[in-house]
Amino acid sequence: MSILEKMLENCAKAGYTTTDNVQKIANAKKMMFGEEEWRRCPCDGQNPNRYCISEQCRKDIEEKGECHCHCYRKKEIA
Repeated sequence: MSILEKMLENCAKAGYTTTDNVQKIANAKKMMFGEEEWRRCPCDGQNPNRYCISEQCRKDIEEKGECHCHCYRKKEIA
């Protein structure tokens, strides 16, 4: 499973949706960290509390509408 596929699956399980930025973030994760550390945040890679769908990520989404990397967001209510 690719990093992008893992990110999409993780996002769906958490009840969020992705932005157009998700592919760019997946590419950055692969280049910076490799497959083994795919959850790490390429925008804040030294912060162990910020990674895909972490408590910090969820807090950002809930408070700001999108995560720090601008790849996950709240689902719009129709």
